[in-house]
Amino acid sequence: MSLRTLQNGLNVETYPLTQAQRFMFFVYNSFGKNSPVLNIGTGYYWKDDFRPDLLKEALTEAMERCEPIRMRLCFESINGVNQLVQYFVPDAEIPVEEFDFRDIPYEESYEIIKGWTKELIDMIDKPLHLVRIIRLPNGMNGMYLKFHHLAFDGYAAKAFIADVMGIYLSKKCGKPYPKPLRSYFEAMQEEFAYLDSDERKKDRQFWLETFTKESEPIFNDYLLDNRLKKAREESGDPNRRYISMYEGDHPESRTLMYELSKEESDSIMTLCRENDLSVPCVLMLGLRTALSAFNQNQPDVSFKFMINRRGTLLHKKSGGNRWHFYTLRTNIAPELSFRKAIDAVNDAQSAVLRHCNFDTLEMYHLKHMAMKMSDIGQTYDSMTFSYQAPLEVPYESEEIKATTQGIWYNNDFSAQNLYLTVKHRANDNGLEFIFEYRISENSREDLEILYPKMLKAIMLGVHNPDITIGEILEEIKL
Repeated sequence: MSLRTLQNGLNVETYPLTQAQRFMFFVYNSFGKNSPVLNIGTGYYWKDDFRPDLLKEALTEAMERCEPIRMRLCFESINGVNQLVQYFVPDAEIPVEEFDFRDIPYEESYEIIKGWTKELIDMIDKPLHLVRIIRLPNGMNGMYLKFHHLAFDGYAAKAFIADVMGIYLSKKCGKPYPKPLRSYFEAMQEEFAYLDSDERKKDRQFWLETFTKESEPIFNDYLLDNRLKKAREESGDPNRRYISMYEGDHPESRTLMYELSKEESDSIMTLCRENDLSVPCVLMLGLRTALSAFNQNQPDVSFKFMINRRGTLLHKKSGGNRWHFYTLRTNIAPELSFRKAIDAVNDAQSAVLRHCNFDTLEMYHLKHMAMKMSDIGQTYDSMTFSYQAPLEVPYESEEIKATTQGIWYNNDFSAQNLYLTVKHRANDNGLEFIFEYRISENSREDLEILYPKMLKAIMLGVHNPDITIGEILEEIKL
């Protein structure tokens, strides 16, 4: 830590970036200096007797008690190296502007708001976020929020929205005022303490042994024009098991979204609830089975999955960014039942979760030392998966909740080749499958095949847990 004197004469302490922030800054340096890859744009809207004056008060109060909102970034020379560090100011310093789009078509208002998400953030010594009250032409009203990924991840964004709504409803209809958020500083200090802990040494040893003792993974493509096959032909190595993913960096992206009905979503949740199963494990089993079908029923399947480390009340309520990315690798025999295969996915996930505080960048470094890949652009993982568990946002009544809509505005740039996010709708808890894909490296037509295969694999198992993976593969074969 060191002191920094601001233009107003105030002295503030600066802090290094946490492990998760370091990874996000690596993403920025690699893909985002001239693109908004670290921008999160989200809207939360509903129909009621709207009180924008009270919402403005709620947003202002929520910002003042949310430490990541007051985060600022700057460069500082540390041991002769210019490094990005963070500090915190006493006030949010973010104006809450109001925009009325009731007199224009909804599609036009959507594009205007999405355009805000794509605008680059001047992130040095300035507020990192944008907060606006919105009135839409379809009778919906609410808020638009643009967050910077060094200060917020998806979970933190939803937690902030929940806090705003709790304050708004306490003012509007007398509901209890929400408890204060937890301290980001305390969570940050835990991150720093981990760096010199025995736990970190054990985690490092786990990953080193994992990469040096296990067999080499194999790339599982979701494109019909299989890239591993082409890499083998071009290299003259018929046994090659990885590809180069980011040759010619073009991060422009688009999204493809599918909404699962409430009934089908509920059937997945019921299976998990009644059998004490993990929802993301069921979803990941469906994904890895679909990838297997795209690769001649390959039993050895791996992809990256995002872990949002929110296991304690402090971490759930302190905001910030706690995303780490790891590989989930499963080798599932075709004779294994769907129910037993869920256990296999859960075992693989649990092994990673026990060591998921370890720095993603350092983990990648260990992996590249141990495997045959020679640089960061080469990979065994074709895509990334994340699941966003439902986070209850306060609502005035069931009728108003049924009108609620949460929107993620894609910034049209992605550091990842393909990123599947599964989240719950705000109004009925149904599932949404959102594929963000780089347009330079993907076939939208192939993605439109991948999703139905994944969903069919899931629903076949949900309705008949004793069905074997081999039987599912036969049903979803290309």
